[in-house]
Amino acid sequence: MDKTPKTAIRGMMLYVLALIVLGVLAGAVYTIYGHPADPSERPAAETIPQKATAPQ
Repeated sequence: MDKTPKTAIRGMMLYVLALIVLGVLAGAVYTIYGHPADPSERPAAETIPQKATAPQ
């Protein structure tokens, strides 16, 4: 086989670098916005009223 063109290697390196950057940005966004800021805040599942059992 022939040698791999340098432009293809550069393109792949750029692609991998872009994936890493996007991963870091996504992790930062999740860390900032992905959980409640106040730990004392109740989870949404606790605020949903439970259905009463139907009378027999």
